[in-house]
Amino acid sequence: MRLRVLATLFMWSVLAGCGGGLGPTTMEFVEIVPLQPRIGEIVTARFRLLDDRGLPLAGQQVDFKLQSPNPAVTLSPASVQSLKGSGLAEVQLQAANRVNSVIVVATAGNKTVFSPPITFAGSVPNHAQFTFQCGPIAGDASGGRHAIGAYDQTRNLIAGVKLECTAHIGDRNGDGVSDALVSFLTEAGTIGPTETSSSNVVGDATILYKTSLPLPKDVEPENWTWTPPQGEAQTGEYLVPVWMEPFLWVANPALNPPPAPAMNAREPSRLEQLPGRRNKDGSQIRMNPRDNLVTMIAVTSGEEAFLDLDNSGSWNGDEPFTDLTEPFVDSNDNGTWDSDERFIDVNGDKRWTGKNGRWDANTLIWVQEKLLWTGIPHAFDAINPSPTLSSFNPPGPYNFTCPSMGLCNQATPSQGMPPAFYRLSIRVADPWYNSIAQNGDSDGCGVLEASAIGSPGSPPVLVQTLGGSRGGLAFTYPAGRTVDLTIVDARDPDLPPAEQTPARRPPNGPLAYTVPISCEYTASPLGGHVVRLVVGEISGIIE
Repeated sequence: MRLRVLATLFMWSVLAGCGGGLGPTTMEFVEIVPLQPRIGEIVTARFRLLDDRGLPLAGQQVDFKLQSPNPAVTLSPASVQSLKGSGLAEVQLQAANRVNSVIVVATAGNKTVFSPPITFAGSVPNHAQFTFQCGPIAGDASGGRHAIGAYDQTRNLIAGVKLECTAHIGDRNGDGVSDALVSFLTEAGTIGPTETSSSNVVGDATILYKTSLPLPKDVEPENWTWTPPQGEAQTGEYLVPVWMEPFLWVANPALNPPPAPAMNAREPSRLEQLPGRRNKDGSQIRMNPRDNLVTMIAVTSGEEAFLDLDNSGSWNGDEPFTDLTEPFVDSNDNGTWDSDERFIDVNGDKRWTGKNGRWDANTLIWVQEKLLWTGIPHAFDAINPSPTLSSFNPPGPYNFTCPSMGLCNQATPSQGMPPAFYRLSIRVADPWYNSIAQNGDSDGCGVLEASAIGSPGSPPVLVQTLGGSRGGLAFTYPAGRTVDLTIVDARDPDLPPAEQTPARRPPNGPLAYTVPISCEYTASPLGGHVVRLVVGEISGIIE
């Protein structure tokens, strides 16, 4: 009898430890691995079973299913035995093509446990979600800076002017892709060779760029068009970025007034004005904006973009797609590879290859960024008409008179009324007809600080840029920047003339004034040097 009782107790113990009986006393969800599964990636969901002693339960059958059927997500296996020693029961899931979310239901004996929602998001980099820009302007990794100061007045390189540039990598659903290795190439200067995208929602890879040898490629002026070539060997990129406002190009923007843009706007150009400076073959140097337009590219492994018309999450063989050429650095901006340009040999045939006519799910995808190197005008650049620093338009003197005899509350332009102020403009450009790099919050043109304005006493006129601010950070770089200024009687018209300062002086005569105007430009947001130009003086008399 005693032996029978012991045997019964022994069998109960074995059944409890090996999954016999009514099943686990406790069953719980443990984890998913990896924690953030990507589309197409296999994810493991783990559950743990415990007996009534709180010990791992082995050999218990566990059945799995999805809470709601989902044909885009596979679950395998449907049943497993819990493991000895750990009591774990595992199931694997995989989502195909699109973002998806599921809940796994695990059942053992009379226990049922639900996993948290398991979301599949993120896939391989997609060309349509690949962006490359330099910055920052609005926080880390933001883009929008298009120029840096790279030359002095003699066209000599200022090496080491720096800028951060960032590649943003996303999949076809717009989810940032982390841990993507991005490579970079540049036409001129020096750039970080590779960087891995960050583990964040943006998926950005930031590198440092700086000015250094080699210099940008010298190119001939071209016409702008909104319809660049789209052939098998062409990228379809515009000749220059639209932030250069090429649709407003004219051959000589220094003329006053400049001619109207043509249907195919001609890139501005001029001959070098520094005495004796020529090409090494003795020919004259022709200078145009694209001479200092630097091409950079970012390259990573991914898929070509396609238009998912049937919303299947995969290319169906007939849907439109973007066919890419092999990556290359387009130094002359013509949209196709030339024999002196660097390229990446994707197919290993030791030559550059254009579009292959098929959608590639795994290839090298690439995007380009353009950056201007700008210079500083030399005194010899001030020819007539000056291509770099224009005269004030309309020309002075800018005289103010009282509209009636004797004292008045506010003087007005002597050319007549209205308006009650002068409006004039100047044009500032570097020797290549590019607007000068403008990377500081207070950059632009205005009254020279600490200058003596008028005599005697307080300034009799107020001179400021139209709108009141100097300009700050520039987002566009046209062929020379026009600065509009206003001049107005600075005295308070609400005060009686006898109380205004400086005092009005009839019958002793009007006050003479001179206002020096200067421009200030910051070469780079990363400790860049500051260029200051005195562009002229505004002068006249005021009653």
